[in-house]
Amino acid sequence: MGRRSSPSATLLSLLLIVSLPPAYAAAAAHRPASDALETAKAAIRVHDYRKALAELERLAAAGNVDAEYLLAALYLNGLGVAPDTTRARGLLEQSASHGNARAAYSLSTLLAASQPPDAVGADHWRQEARRLGSVAAEDAAKRGTQSSASHLQFDAKDPATRRDAYWLAAAAGDQATLVALADRSLSTARDEFGRGAISRAAQGGHADVVALLIRQGAAADSADQFGITPLMLAAEAEDPGALRLLLDAHALVDARDGAGNTPLMHAARAARTRNVERLLQAGAEPRLRNLQDWSALDFALQAQAVEAVDALRSSGATAIRRAPPTSASITEVRRAAAGSDLYAGWPDIAVAATRQSPALVKMLLARGASANTRAGDGSPILITAALAGAPLVVETLLAAGANPSLTDRRGNTVLVLAARTGRSEVVRTLLAHGVRVDAHGVGEEPAVIAAVKARREEVLGVLLDAHADCTVAADDGATLLMLASAWTADAWMRRLLDSGAKLESRDGSGRTALWYAARAGNATVVEVLLKRGALVDAADEDGLTPLAAAAGAGQVGAVTLLLANGAKGDSRTARKDTALLVAAAAGSAPVVEKLLAAGVDRDLQNVYGDTALIVATRAGSLEVVRQLLAAGASTKLRNADRFTAHDVAESRGATEISRLFATD
Repeated sequence: MGRRSSPSATLLSLLLIVSLPPAYAAAAAHRPASDALETAKAAIRVHDYRKALAELERLAAAGNVDAEYLLAALYLNGLGVAPDTTRARGLLEQSASHGNARAAYSLSTLLAASQPPDAVGADHWRQEARRLGSVAAEDAAKRGTQSSASHLQFDAKDPATRRDAYWLAAAAGDQATLVALADRSLSTARDEFGRGAISRAAQGGHADVVALLIRQGAAADSADQFGITPLMLAAEAEDPGALRLLLDAHALVDARDGAGNTPLMHAARAARTRNVERLLQAGAEPRLRNLQDWSALDFALQAQAVEAVDALRSSGATAIRRAPPTSASITEVRRAAAGSDLYAGWPDIAVAATRQSPALVKMLLARGASANTRAGDGSPILITAALAGAPLVVETLLAAGANPSLTDRRGNTVLVLAARTGRSEVVRTLLAHGVRVDAHGVGEEPAVIAAVKARREEVLGVLLDAHADCTVAADDGATLLMLASAWTADAWMRRLLDSGAKLESRDGSGRTALWYAARAGNATVVEVLLKRGALVDAADEDGLTPLAAAAGAGQVGAVTLLLANGAKGDSRTARKDTALLVAAAAGSAPVVEKLLAAGVDRDLQNVYGDTALIVATRAGSLEVVRQLLAAGASTKLRNADRFTAHDVAESRGATEISRLFATD
């Protein structure tokens, strides 16, 4: 897991976007929703988060930036998956790096709220969000604030949507949202497991939110169907604030859950020494035992919480059981207590694999647990440890015979997953213990491809140091060089080429690395590739050259470089489009200016008879139309429909553009 962070209201808002009626969603969205996301969004609307998670994981792996953004929200809020701030942050970084303004602003608020705050990172992504056109970032800048909580609109009529928003806000510690949604019925509402907003706030240790909810009518001792009270959840939280507040509100200090566990036992099991001490001061009885005959001292010893053990012993806690507890009894206690529904049914060694405690894993292995056990989600525990970012646990499991070739239910192997999620230390550990750098499962892309797709620069370096094959390709034929050329620095390009990457390889659509770099506007990489001899006019199967690809994407820097290196400005695609036509259709005035200055033909027509002037008019690009007219583009040419540019403007009601022709 990473640093402890508070999910921002920005991420809460994106969940509202997919839940609210279409009119509100359209107003709130950064851009129209992609059809590709509709299956996931439909699942979120009916709260089927597991289905949404599976679909978004698939789309994110394919590079869908909006899927990365939504997936980050699920991980951040623990919907259908264990809450994972590190994974959420990585997804936001991927989405933001690909130009998603909402992801950039969400990332800035996440970094600002982390402990300790990452002010430099937050400022960088806030500025990037503004550059990408984030309205929220711009509004926050005008107000001089970081969070966008105050601008959220909660006008949804659906009670379930409002309730979910309220619960998410409680879990995130978002007081502004709770105040905006203030409703006594929401403060006392419970989910199917009997948990309400106060339990969620207590679990996060959000004292101020707990106080607000109590003022709104929430009961301090509202137990869920497992008997878990807010005080028990607060006892397991890192921040003791919520625990203190609940005790001040006279929450029952010796309440018992369905397994007979008290708040003191919950605190001891979570190794929260400060909470143990506070409960003891409040009168918690240290000698009580649960239904499995466990005491708080037993839990503290199992958690290796030395200071908590001392506090309990000094308070008269009874001696531990003479025989060590069996694995079955530990699992039964954990399942019955349901303090973490996530791990219900998991073997103890699988739970231990999620923690940074190789000693605990060794203890369970010594008792007979297998290093190849599978967790409750079907993943080998080696994968569980890898995704938890626990390299020492991974090393312990490998030494005990864990098989790195085992896959999870989706066919993912541990090396590829570690590479994709940026666990560089885990990748180093796997390679140091004999895992082949190019090893991957059937139908699975190599680790080096996964790392480049996820833009994991540090992992890429580790894999190249281990001599990963630089000629490998993704399922669509895109090579490592192509994928890297869209975002890496020039030094990486040189290293890949020196390591055997093929300069003129083509993907399934006939595109080269230069084509990828040009479209992405990665000018320094374009320059490296050209200096290494890349064919400047190598077109894809549709006839689109790197110049035309850059022109269509509005990448003026790449266009400038390509023209300077001899790119043919009037090369035609299969539909007879030129770079100027493509740029005009995209409304890219800076690129049009560069192309016109390079002397390209202003009046070439494509297979539909359209000129650059006609397509710019159809696109409603007033500035580009002005540029073309100033450069002498013909207003007399007609397309296959016998329309001139002026006719197109008239038919579309483009009054301002029509006036330009009237004065021509």
